[in-house]
Amino acid sequence: MQADTTQFQARHGRQPRGFGRWGFLVGNETFFFVGQYSNSKKEACKVAQAHGEERVVVLPDKKLAPQGGNPERPEKTQVQINNIKERLMAQAETRTINKRTRTVIPVKSMKAAEVMVVFDIQSKRTAHAIVKRGYHIVDYMESRQCPGTMEDVEEAYRIAKWWFHKKLGGRVPYGLDADDMIQEAVTRLVELAGDPRMQEASYKFYVVRSTMAEYLRSNQKHAHEDEEEIEVPGSRRGTWDRTYRATETMCRVIEARGLTPMARAA
Repeated sequence: MQADTTQFQARHGRQPRGFGRWGFLVGNETFFFVGQYSNSKKEACKVAQAHGEERVVVLPDKKLAPQGGNPERPEKTQVQINNIKERLMAQAETRTINKRTRTVIPVKSMKAAEVMVVFDIQSKRTAHAIVKRGYHIVDYMESRQCPGTMEDVEEAYRIAKWWFHKKLGGRVPYGLDADDMIQEAVTRLVELAGDPRMQEASYKFYVVRSTMAEYLRSNQKHAHEDEEEIEVPGSRRGTWDRTYRATETMCRVIEARGLTPMARAA
């Protein structure tokens, strides 16, 4: 049974994953399932088989998470959610967290399920952490920016290129674009141009290193998301990665010994 994720990828730029209220189009009917995407897809496939359909379409909107353990409990409307947000925003205050000014919203007496719905949080662990500390940090994942003027953009490119070729040269996974990594690092340097620490060369190298490391983590995580669509026996997540790493290791050994593949085979 095939799951068409084209609409979801066009909206979010990635494959569907995680916990939530997932919508599937089976024929001309829409069905919703609460839980992990993999389990929801299985349930949608069962419905499709019962209806005589050969595929299901994942809807582009990942619906809000459930509000409680009772699936028959009516969900809040968008108007009710907006009213709750306005009431909470009126209680918002400014705090300094890790030397950064943040806007925090108190969530006292709220349950984790309610936090997931009101703030559109799809991770149960994150919701429980918010309830435990007693407040929600607005734009927690937003990158810190210190607008300013980058005096020498060429220097930023020089630092980024030096770090890439010196520290990562020859060790970047296949499929990642070197120019994209360098551009990400330069962009980050420009965003932090107003930070007083940018006067120190060591801090610039730290920014480049952390930016490239984050780029590698975020891209390697989804490098083989379409693996399930490859009709090869044993093509499971993890096996594919290990095979790729083993092949890469053998190629590097051949290259280090100065042997061509035909000479190595002989």
